[in-house]
Amino acid sequence: MDQENLAWYSKIQFKFETDTILDGRHGEILKDPDNKLFTVLICITIGLLAVYTFLVIVGSRIEGGFPEILVDRFDIDKEANIPTWFSTIFLFSVAETSFLIYRLNVRLSPKRSFHRVFWLIFAGMYCFLSIDEAAVIHEIIDQTTSVKWVVVYAPVVGSFFLLCAYYFLVLRKDERVLRKWVIGGLLIYGLGGIGAEWVAYSIELKYALRMIEYVVEEGFEMTGTVMVLMGCLYELRSQFKKLQQTTA
Repeated sequence: MDQENLAWYSKIQFKFETDTILDGRHGEILKDPDNKLFTVLICITIGLLAVYTFLVIVGSRIEGGFPEILVDRFDIDKEANIPTWFSTIFLFSVAETSFLIYRLNVRLSPKRSFHRVFWLIFAGMYCFLSIDEAAVIHEIIDQTTSVKWVVVYAPVVGSFFLLCAYYFLVLRKDERVLRKWVIGGLLIYGLGGIGAEWVAYSIELKYALRMIEYVVEEGFEMTGTVMVLMGCLYELRSQFKKLQQTTA
C-alpha cells in the first residue's frame, strides 16, 4: 500500500468512549464498546417511548391535559420532533458507518467485488431511510395517490432484505456476531416499519390500541436500527484489523 493511502488511514480515528479508541497509527483496539453503546442507545429509545406514554396516559387523566406544544415535541406518530431527530440520527449513523466500510473495502481490494457493491447499496438504503424519516417522503405517496406508501415500500424492503440475507447468511455465514446484529436488527425494524403499519392500515384500531401500535412501531424501528448499527461498527473494526495486518 502506498504512502498516500497510509497517510489517509493514519488520520482516521474513532473514539467510541473515553477508553475506546481506534488508532490508525498503533493499530490497537483497546476495548469493545458494543455492549455499553448498545445499552446507552436502547436506554434513549426506552426513555423517549416512556415520555410519550406518560404524556398520553397522564394527560388524559388531568383536566386540560398537557400543553399541546409539549406533547407534539415527543409525539412518536408526528414528525419534526425529538423522537424523529433521534431516529434520523440512528439511521444516518448506519449509512455513514456502512459507507466507511465500503471505502475500506475499496482500499483493501482495488478490484470491484460483491462485498464492495453490497456495502455501498447498504449505505444508500439507510441514507434514503434517514432522509425519509426527516422529510416524510412516504407521506407524499399517501397524499398524491390512492396507494398506501406501505404497499410501495414493501417490495423494495423485501428485495433489500433478501439481498442482506444472501450476503450475511450465505457469503458471511461464519460471521455469527455480525449476522446476529444485522439480520436480527433488520427483522425487528421490518416488524415495526412494515408489520405494524400494515396492521394499522388493515384494521380500525380503537384509541388505546392505536397508541400501543405507535409505541410498538417506533420502538421496533429504533431498536432494529441500533442493532444494525452495532453490526456495522463490528464490521468496521474487523476491516480495520485487516488493514492493520496488511500494513504491519
